[in-house]
Amino acid sequence: MTPAAPSRVVILTDFASARGGASGLALLQARLLLQAGIAVTIFAGDSGDQAPAGAELIALGGRRLLDQGALSAAVSGLWNDAARRALADWIARHDDARTIYHLHGFHQTLSPAVLAPLARCAARTVLHAHDYFLACPSGSFFDFRAGTTCNRRALSPGCVARHCDKRSYPQKLWRVARQLIQNHGTARLSGAATTVLIHADMAPRLRLPGRVVTIANPVEPLLAQSVDPRSAREFLYVGDMHAYKGVFVLAQAARRAGVALRFVGDGVDRARMQADYPEYPCTGWAERAGIARAMAAARAVISPTLGPEPFGLVPVEALQAGVPVVLSDSMLLAAGICRAGAGLAFRAGDAGDLAAVLHRLSQDDALIGALAARAPAAAAQIALTPGAWAEALQRLYHGILAPQTRAVAGPQLYPIGRRAR
Repeated sequence: MTPAAPSRVVILTDFASARGGASGLALLQARLLLQAGIAVTIFAGDSGDQAPAGAELIALGGRRLLDQGALSAAVSGLWNDAARRALADWIARHDDARTIYHLHGFHQTLSPAVLAPLARCAARTVLHAHDYFLACPSGSFFDFRAGTTCNRRALSPGCVARHCDKRSYPQKLWRVARQLIQNHGTARLSGAATTVLIHADMAPRLRLPGRVVTIANPVEPLLAQSVDPRSAREFLYVGDMHAYKGVFVLAQAARRAGVALRFVGDGVDRARMQADYPEYPCTGWAERAGIARAMAAARAVISPTLGPEPFGLVPVEALQAGVPVVLSDSMLLAAGICRAGAGLAFRAGDAGDLAAVLHRLSQDDALIGALAARAPAAAAQIALTPGAWAEALQRLYHGILAPQTRAVAGPQLYPIGRRAR
């Protein structure tokens, strides 16, 4: 172990269980760091029942906010003092000059309270921006009432006054209060912390102080080898069945284009989807093997999210399998995929525009073949292998602990904020 390597990485996460997204990446990070011989502590807001063997586990036993009573959720979501005390106690007893603190998520069980103890080790703290919660009260920069991307500056008077929440305006005001508490906590880090973005185009919206880098997410292939989608006729959607994900726009577009479509996923809007569009199978959630089978039989995978989603696992998995993708132009991956010639984009929320794209792809086998041929190379440009991701994180830690080495970076690690002197 080199002198600049961490003695331990403390991974802070709302959940140390398989809930996908940030929690899934936190667990993957723990496993990869342990394999690299780095000591790991997982500080989890839940029971931590899926923490990998070999990691020290600090589990607080909390539940996500929707599973708590209204009063309990309102209070603990703003400030979980038990989490603050537990983290402060661990830091007081175990912290040293080579301990790294990597914060993946704190909006469900841990709360912004965990930011307070990190102030004493701010220069060794890493905030991982899996979404926009570091700036936006809703975490999405999306106006759920208007159904469009929100371009207001977070916490500006226009932002606070706008009822954009998917539940209620009082809920929006609660989110604003949490954001103000959170911003006070991040301000105490004095710009010394490092923020990791999963896509460089998140930066203009987040407006973050301090050092900011981009490390693309890791993605493991679903299929062992690429498929040939030219003979397939069915388009595929995999993911959450929620209006925000554009599922109704997609169903309407497919009906207009007269193409076959399959939904794999579940969510609050699944029943409505099946009632309004009974011609399209909706098979519910599937394990990786089931998703792989559906993807192998797909002509293209559609990702119609309405807002500026910074990453999408399914589009990358499709590209790795040699399956073209169609994305809404609001998704941050869309521009890179289109530049690579591996997919097409349509105007977010525009069923007519998407219908035209689906009709074109349904008729043009040569276009499908050309997009498919470029798909695996495109995937390699926008996502990392798990091994490369772990190496990028370790280079980041080395740069934090030995600032003179901060310029060392791989092709997917881009300094875009304040550079080290």
